[in-house]
Amino acid sequence: MEKDLFLPIKEYFESQGYVCDGEVKEIDLYMERDGEGAAVELKQDIDFRAVQQAALRQKLVETVYIGTFMPKDIRSHAYRDKLYLLKRLGIGLIAVSEKTGNVKVLNEPVVAELSAFQRRNKKKTRQLKKEFHRRKVKNNIGGVRGTKLVTGYREDALLVLDALLEIGGEGAPKKVADVSGIHKAREILYANYYGWFEPVTRGVYRATQAGYDALEEFEETVFVLKKAQEKAAKEKAAKEQIEKEKAE
Repeated sequence: MEKDLFLPIKEYFESQGYVCDGEVKEIDLYMERDGEGAAVELKQDIDFRAVQQAALRQKLVETVYIGTFMPKDIRSHAYRDKLYLLKRLGIGLIAVSEKTGNVKVLNEPVVAELSAFQRRNKKKTRQLKKEFHRRKVKNNIGGVRGTKLVTGYREDALLVLDALLEIGGEGAPKKVADVSGIHKAREILYANYYGWFEPVTRGVYRATQAGYDALEEFEETVFVLKKAQEKAAKEKAAKEQIEKEKAE
């Protein structure tokens, strides 16, 4: 219970030179040292309500902690995400071991600059932008789980699948790459991520029934993709013609 957190956390801060008391104007634990105040909101879990309440306390006191029991998921992504939010808001986190009663500060109440996190996530940012710009058809519905997202990879696989049918239902990767315009056609055929392809003989692939079903399901998407390819090809040819005329 939350009351089991109060005494060990109070004793911890008293050892740091604070004068502490509980339930001061609805603050679970309020304390002062050298005229500077600090607050601790005691919560069994780090959930939205806990973060919200701690953030509201910052209107009154600059230094605010959430006091909780030592998280059991301290190595999980979920915990790291919560810690990131606390760092961005400048909310401290102090935890009590249920076994020993020991107290440990897991996060100091200091606002972490967003730029520091952005520098550490440059690779993920590049991947995000790459995936967005790779997609030619942007018709996915956000907030819906369990649907078949049309990712950049799926778009390429659909064009490879369509190219197989254009050349008679089976063919070699190089031929498929030439017809589809997808230079990674060989890798897509070999990986067979969606179960749309199968080898016929060495170096020759054909579409499976799942592949035919996919072409029917994503017929509109394939149409838009091919139109986009045609437009890009025309624009490229026009640009090359202009460059040629300039050179002459």
